[in-house]
Amino acid sequence: MHYTTVKDAALCTALAILSGFWKPYSAFEALFCYIVIFMILISLLETARDWQYRACKKKKSLTPASKQGQ
Repeated sequence: MHYTTVKDAALCTALAILSGFWKPYSAFEALFCYIVIFMILISLLETARDWQYRACKKKKSLTPASKQGQ
């Protein structure tokens, strides 16, 4: 995992907590929900980072051979 991914997921989870959209009945329920939100965000952000890396790598490999030598 990357530091920026964990940081962004933690910030988004904090925003979800502060939104007050869902009020849990117990501390265990709240903790479980926020950990699940954090894990989902981490997986989505890492997937997006991987897709971006693959797209950049693919874009570089599709350049014409005449431009690669310059």
